[in-house]
Amino acid sequence: MEITSRVHAIPAPVKIYTGPYPPNVYLVVDGGQAAMIDAGFSEEDSLQERLAYLEGLPGRQAGLPDLRVAYIVLTHHHFDHSGGAHRLREATGARVVMHREEAALLEAAARDETPSDMEVPEEMKEVRERIRRWREEAARSRPDILVDDNDRLRVGSASLRVVHAPGHTAGHICLFLEEDRVLFSGDNVLGMGTTAIAPPPHGDMVQYLASLRKMQGLEAALLCPGHGPVVKEPNRKIQELLDHRRERDEQILSFIGQGRDTVRRLVRSVYPELDGRLVPMAIGQVLSHLHKLEGEGKVKTHREGDEVFCSLAGGRPKG
Repeated sequence: MEITSRVHAIPAPVKIYTGPYPPNVYLVVDGGQAAMIDAGFSEEDSLQERLAYLEGLPGRQAGLPDLRVAYIVLTHHHFDHSGGAHRLREATGARVVMHREEAALLEAAARDETPSDMEVPEEMKEVRERIRRWREEAARSRPDILVDDNDRLRVGSASLRVVHAPGHTAGHICLFLEEDRVLFSGDNVLGMGTTAIAPPPHGDMVQYLASLRKMQGLEAALLCPGHGPVVKEPNRKIQELLDHRRERDEQILSFIGQGRDTVRRLVRSVYPELDGRLVPMAIGQVLSHLHKLEGEGKVKTHREGDEVFCSLAGGRPKG
């Protein structure tokens, strides 16, 4: 699907996926060159759809003989965004690009049970096994080029600026197509809903909020998210996310003041009708907010066994 004259969305479906929206894969095209943003999964059907889309594009609109994919830029290491990169690299000759802080996380995710965008119950053994394989596939997509904040990748006459925007992961990046003012947000901003922010060391709510403000400062005209539909009013959407996190902080502080003094009690209060399969992710969200609030001197926490107890700063933790 053509989004602008330079930007295309490429199908990246997969048969087993538990999220409401599969990962988006984008193509930036200019002057016979192209950059792919994120790579989706490595499943054969999904991969072939992306390659078929590329084969249908070469230079036809611009009258050029061919289209060369120069880069596959990964916004972050999660397997739903990085898993297909190594196979696309083999098929196109493109170089894989990633922030230097994210490269180590890509390999670590294949060895360790690190948080991802998908929470799968223990009983769903087939899906858990598939995820294990996806993690291993993603690790094969180790980058050829490491980038930092404000680096630029040339695509024909166009420029993709790297925007280091950590919080969802430490080396998460967004890409800003400067000529068209199109922002590719990865998982920092979704087309629908809010993104998961794990507590440190895998995520950081303070960094995430700072990244959202940094993204607002770009004054993008259009936002292409990692999942879901294109966002036509980027700064309005980003402000909604900032407001949502502020309101969640206030809600958690209020519940603690009412005596909801453990993370599990907070989860039941904040998410009263939550599907049990999503409880682990909800616990992570509450822990992320508590870590931020504790850093601001507003709450105190301590762990006893599997439970985290909390109190307002100046009060005495219960447990």
